[in-house]
Amino acid sequence: MKQMIKAICLMLALSTVATILISCSDTSDKPTFSQDSSVNTSTDEQSEETTIILPDLPPRDFDGYTFRVITKGDWDVHWKTKDIYAEELNGDPINDAVFNRNTKIGEQFNFTVKEIEEFSDYSGAAQRSIVAGSDDYDMLAIALSSMGSFSTNGYVMDLKQIPYIDLEKPWYDQNANQSLSIANRLYSTTGELMIMDNDATWVLLFNKPMAQELQLPNLYEAVQNSTWTLDLLYECVTAAPRDLNGDSKMDENDQWGILGESFNTFALCVGAGNRVISKDKDDLPYISINTPEFIAAFEKAFKINDRRSDHCFYVSNYSGKYSDVWGQCMDKMFSDGKVLFNFAGMNRVTLFRSMETDFGILPVPKGSETQDRYYCAVSCWCASGIMIPITVTDFERTGIIIEALSAESMYVLTPAYYEISLKTKYSRDNESQEMLDIIFASTVFDLGNIFDWGGVYSLPGTLTENSSTDFSSRYKKIEKSAIKNMEKTIEQYMSNF
Repeated sequence: MKQMIKAICLMLALSTVATILISCSDTSDKPTFSQDSSVNTSTDEQSEETTIILPDLPPRDFDGYTFRVITKGDWDVHWKTKDIYAEELNGDPINDAVFNRNTKIGEQFNFTVKEIEEFSDYSGAAQRSIVAGSDDYDMLAIALSSMGSFSTNGYVMDLKQIPYIDLEKPWYDQNANQSLSIANRLYSTTGELMIMDNDATWVLLFNKPMAQELQLPNLYEAVQNSTWTLDLLYECVTAAPRDLNGDSKMDENDQWGILGESFNTFALCVGAGNRVISKDKDDLPYISINTPEFIAAFEKAFKINDRRSDHCFYVSNYSGKYSDVWGQCMDKMFSDGKVLFNFAGMNRVTLFRSMETDFGILPVPKGSETQDRYYCAVSCWCASGIMIPITVTDFERTGIIIEALSAESMYVLTPAYYEISLKTKYSRDNESQEMLDIIFASTVFDLGNIFDWGGVYSLPGTLTENSSTDFSSRYKKIEKSAIKNMEKTIEQYMSNF
């Protein structure tokens, strides 16, 4: 997850979890923190103490103001916004953490949170409102990918210019701050206020009984020993296919090695330590996809995610047969125990909470055993970001509210998501809990996934869809356009609107 998650969760798990569970029936018991507050957690091995960090905010009374946030809503069964608003307590840890957070901070500053859902056209609704000059929203909690057009068109504010938002505080994702800025301007980020970025972190779920039946290496030990690589993943997925019904063809009735989609090729390349877009010392982006290292990783990723193979059950091959190919086919294949690996967002962990077959959670594999660490791509299409429209009439009020909600989220929402929902409610074994720590310390936000200048980010996925490995020649065709469009964006950022 983001910075300080491990420390917060380790030291606050007992007290915060207990508080959240109690609060399911009594809102008066929600936690409160003072400047001198500290939390002590003792174990047989150690005793740790930390001081609660509070936001540096002035006292304000917003006179019952309604703080309006446009979100993705719940129109997509696979990607529902759960982190902005909760109508009432219902016993679900995430829902109750959001309700208690909003209630506490709302009472402190005298405001209420209102979630505005615009079905699937949330970006269009926000854009139309801003272009019209209407003060309809105080905050946008929509796809991070929207930052591209919203920032270059001048629809949203540089977060570094908003009063009282301290982006250096631990309740903002420092990795996102550093990765998503251009020319030291930051128009969207994420942090403890939201869990959608965590849900949009790509991981590998694996069928544990099938792995044992296939006599695969201990995959948890492979992660710990740095032998969890693209090569090992390929060996595993190619060992799994079985023609279960004996009809001499592979389809949804048979056993597969891995579920595939175009994004997965990109995510595997990122896991190997590569980036589509990198940045220089002046915080300016440059294209870094056309390197020997990226191409070598692409070739391995393509073999794993090959839609023509008998080991990769690829979504585009079956999307025409189902109205919801993920819910009716892809997810069902994994939950029915017919797939070894499900390579998808972390949100799939919660979707499989009732799955009878045991599954484990793994980070994206390394490119080689000598790689320094693991890297897990965040889908900027699926993750939500914090953006502030230029039409807001009181930026000080907006900054105070976002800062206060974000800070409280670190002590209420983050433990609920991480400790209760993932570690104790949904994950199936102790090893998966260790994997989560690795995964959330390894998130990658790639600017290419937001701007896709000249189609440079889309290149690995497009080649995969077209069953082509002609990387270099295809890149040469788009290089000039990619550089030109990227330079235009840099100029727009440098102008500072």
